[in-house]
Amino acid sequence: MSVVIDQEYLDTLRAFGDVDEQINSAVEEYVTRRIVECIKHAREHLAEFERKYRMEFADFSTRVVLDEALYLNTRKQNPLWEQDLQAWDYWDKESTEWKNRLNSILSKS
Repeated sequence: MSVVIDQEYLDTLRAFGDVDEQINSAVEEYVTRRIVECIKHAREHLAEFERKYRMEFADFSTRVVLDEALYLNTRKQNPLWEQDLQAWDYWDKESTEWKNRLNSILSKS
């Protein structure tokens, strides 16, 4: 893949060493920062559901199926709990995916 970089930037990068190394380092820093932002965003959504249902996703998704009292109470207090569960599942998977990507990048560094 080709990337066009302003000549002035290239000249300046040469002053710091290998240009390819400098660019890869800058991209890694940028991608890492953006991934951390995505993880924080997902965590904000997860925290909302954890406050609402007073437990983490894994616990809730298991217990609501196995514990009839929890199921009935949840259904009574939050008629749209199934929609919440779908959104909660999405954000849990999103958080996990971004954490895996971050771990992959950091393990190569």
